[in-house]
Amino acid sequence: MEGRRIRKLRTEKGMSLNKLSELTGISKSYLSFLERGIQRNPSIDVLEKLAAALQVSVDVFINKEKDAKAVNGGTGILKLHVELSEKDMEPEKIKRVKELLEILNEPGSNGPSK
Repeated sequence: MEGRRIRKLRTEKGMSLNKLSELTGISKSYLSFLERGIQRNPSIDVLEKLAAALQVSVDVFINKEKDAKAVNGGTGILKLHVELSEKDMEPEKIKRVKELLEILNEPGSNGPSK
């Protein structure tokens, strides 16, 4: 995830880091780490809070093509292996994970086709 997007959206809305922290319940230091690229893997919960506060869709924060190139030295191939236990997740989070996976698998998303 590219933290510059968070900063850009926040500043476009005239929102301070303090205000974003208040709206999301996420600490200012963690938000700063995200914006500066020190922290690059926020949880889905964090992405949902940011999206709601900034009035955008969660997928605005997902840049599959650039992330794939960064991980694979420019090959454009990104392999992802995730194991999640449905018994340890709330039904709403399971639904969001499935939605995000569907977005990643959409034709033209540089991922595998359905």
